[in-house]
Amino acid sequence: MADSKTQRKSYTADFIKSDTEQAVFLGNPLMDDMMTSIIALGAEVWANRRRTRTIELLFEKEGAITRDMVEAYVPTAEEEAQLRKERDAFIQITYGHIARTGEDQTALDMSAKDNPGKPSSRESDEDMTEETSTGMGG
Repeated sequence: MADSKTQRKSYTADFIKSDTEQAVFLGNPLMDDMMTSIIALGAEVWANRRRTRTIELLFEKEGAITRDMVEAYVPTAEEEAQLRKERDAFIQITYGHIARTGEDQTALDMSAKDNPGKPSSRESDEDMTEETSTGMGG
C-alpha cells in the first residue's frame, strides 16, 4: 500500500478564501441578498416540481409507490426531455424578465416615445410627480 506521507515535492497550495461574501454585484447589498433568495427559492420550487412529477409518473406506472422507488427512479429519455422543456419554461417565467438587456430597455423607451401617455422607464418618480401636479385637472 502506498505511504500517504511521501517526501515528494508538491505543487499544491492551500485554499485561499475569497471575499465574495463582502462583494456587491448589483450595486446594493440588499439587492444581492434578494437575488440570492429568489434564486434559492426558484431552485427549491423546481426541485419540488420535479419530485412531484416523479411521484406522478411512478403512481401512473406502478399504482402504489414507496419513498425508495421515488429516490431510485431514473426518467426515460422522453420523460427527461419533457422535464427539460418544463424546466426551461419555468426558468423563463421566473427569471426571464431579470435578464433584460440594454436593447430591451431601449425598446421600452422607444415604446414610451410612441405612447406619450406612458412614462419612459428612465423617468424618475420626481418627473412623474411634476407631471401629475401640473397635468390635466389642475
